[in-house]
Amino acid sequence: MRVKGLLIPIVLSIFVLSRPAWPSSPWLNLPSDERDVVRIVVRKAIIDELNKRGAYSTPQEDAALWKLIEDEKNQGDEVYRENLDKARLPFIRAKNMRDDLVAQVRSLSTDSDDTLKQIKTIRTTIENIDNSLIRRTQDMKTHQKSFEARLSTEKQGSVLIAVTYTADLKDTQRALDHLADRMSVSILAERTVTDKRSFAKTLDGVLPEEFIRGMTEGAFVGDREKTLLIVLAKDSRGAAYLRLKRYDFFPFQKPKSEQLQINGDPAALPAAVISSLKDLDVFLKKTNYSLGSKDLNKADGLIRDTVKDNSQAEESLNGQIRSFREKNANLQKKIADSRYDHDTWAVALKKQESRYEPMRQELDKIRVNLEAAERSFEDSRNALHEKMRLQETIIPIRDAAFLKGSQTPAEAAAEAIADKLAEVKNDAETQYFRNTKETVHVLMTDEKVREQVETDSRITGVKLLSFFGEGDIVRIKVAFRVSTALREETPPERKEALTDPTKVIELVLVKGGCFQMGDTFGDGQADEQPVHTVCVDDFYIGKYEITQGQWESVMGNSPSFFKKCGEKCPVEQVSWNDIQEFITKLNAKTGKKYRLPTEAEWEYAARSGGKKEKYAGTSSDVELGKYAWYSANSGGRIYPTGQKQPNGLGLYDMIGNVWEWCQDRYGEKYYSQSSRKNPTGPVSGTRRVLRGGAWIFEPAGIRASTRYSLIPESRGDLYGFRLSISVPR
Repeated sequence: MRVKGLLIPIVLSIFVLSRPAWPSSPWLNLPSDERDVVRIVVRKAIIDELNKRGAYSTPQEDAALWKLIEDEKNQGDEVYRENLDKARLPFIRAKNMRDDLVAQVRSLSTDSDDTLKQIKTIRTTIENIDNSLIRRTQDMKTHQKSFEARLSTEKQGSVLIAVTYTADLKDTQRALDHLADRMSVSILAERTVTDKRSFAKTLDGVLPEEFIRGMTEGAFVGDREKTLLIVLAKDSRGAAYLRLKRYDFFPFQKPKSEQLQINGDPAALPAAVISSLKDLDVFLKKTNYSLGSKDLNKADGLIRDTVKDNSQAEESLNGQIRSFREKNANLQKKIADSRYDHDTWAVALKKQESRYEPMRQELDKIRVNLEAAERSFEDSRNALHEKMRLQETIIPIRDAAFLKGSQTPAEAAAEAIADKLAEVKNDAETQYFRNTKETVHVLMTDEKVREQVETDSRITGVKLLSFFGEGDIVRIKVAFRVSTALREETPPERKEALTDPTKVIELVLVKGGCFQMGDTFGDGQADEQPVHTVCVDDFYIGKYEITQGQWESVMGNSPSFFKKCGEKCPVEQVSWNDIQEFITKLNAKTGKKYRLPTEAEWEYAARSGGKKEKYAGTSSDVELGKYAWYSANSGGRIYPTGQKQPNGLGLYDMIGNVWEWCQDRYGEKYYSQSSRKNPTGPVSGTRRVLRGGAWIFEPAGIRASTRYSLIPESRGDLYGFRLSISVPR
């Protein structure tokens, strides 16, 4: 057998001097890169070339062909890298544009939110000031009415009137009193006019004119206990009397039955107002009467009592006026201060409102630009991904083999080459990673995603370069054409687990009810107002966002940017239109009636059944990280569903992670005309609603009442969804 092994080299060497030059062999396509297939193809190629040539390669031919294949390889790799570079530059520009606009949206949204909070704070402050003005104005009115009420019940002094009259034995005391009172009428009428002027002057600027003008004309009440009747003279026919009677003055009290009515003709009796003993002495002398010392003392006591009473009444009134004025001045100062504060805050409000509206308009413009940038980013990323997806390269290898047993040189060489297949694939993948390293770096921004990209390599062709023997050793050089592609297909074992998506779409029954929909905390955007009552029927909603695995099981593809996150992560880069196609296929497959939730259903479910929750499950900024993936904890990427705490209904990721498309069209002012029962949004419009915020947003962007909208064709790595089903009635 050993002799046989030596014969072939010896025989072949006979042709060395006379053989033609070793030509460049053609590329041979490989139906498969399995070891046996490659071994057979290589062995046949060697035999075919030897049969054509009848000789081995020379060192010069070997070197020349090796250089040719390396040049071909280098040229192909260079073209691939150039294509990547050409695709990477637009992607970087689009990414920078997108990131810059996202930063602008975040910054302007923060400024806008802060400005809106200031506006709402100022409005609340103005409202509180206005309420304070109302209260203090009412306090002034109440204070005035209280003062008027006191004046209406208190006497404001007294008048002592002396009347003399003569009565025969037939006159009764009652008749005499009535006669004396009638005589007092005209005197009291004059005194009333004088006192009214005095009170009007005293109360001027204290109480309103209508109250002062309302002083009654007959405001005197006789005081029976302060009446003194003295007999001046007496004979058989009758007696002469002096009556001193005090009348209490109630100028602000409505007339009562015991008040004197100062109308009609007074009686013709001597009468006068008495303020001192001198007044009384003068009055009595006119009527030719005088008083004894005993009666004089009684009269003096009554006069002194009246003077004292008037002095006390005047002092009391002045004290009340001072107190009223002090309190009134204090209230007026507070009112003036409040009005000044109101005007100051009104100026501040106007300033903030003038800032907010252009800010909001600018934010809307940037969001429109962001949508276009998102589409450009997606297109450039897809283009780059497509360029990166597949690389065809050449891997030249050389090897030597010892002849074994009855092996021919062709068999030994083919066997040695077949043993190199794993090395060839490994070299191709290493080269792929080297060529795509920079591209992977710009595509994968998160450290956990930046793990080694999974690829699959397949040897598609082989080319024989040179072959010659040296005694018991045969040497061979071949080139393999290798296709290295990103691994995108779901492994069969994973596909098998996802064949029935209905088994993994978990739904939660939400009992219907009424709630206050909109910005109940007063820190949202204008399109979240006004807060209005909405009632929804019972419905089912997804416990989790639809995952990448669930999407792929229905659609057969994986559109997500964050593929490396895994099948349990929410699917993103899906438009509203894409979702309708998904729902159509899912319903056909399951026989159910899945749909997107309405905006009202979504907010009712997010707020744990319509509770007053700022977020979904909590209103605390401190606790927010327990419930949501957002800018503060996401690290710039999404996460598998269900890792955070659920809200009160057991629903996960209702806020943060990815925005969730709703069924409704968007209307900025729709809340002002929304129906109360099961609203479904405007009947027309070019945009659809998204709710819940995403991994890139600040807390203000992931509130339960936050609204967002896009055209239904929009895709991006921020947008996903969850499903809903109506409860049959």
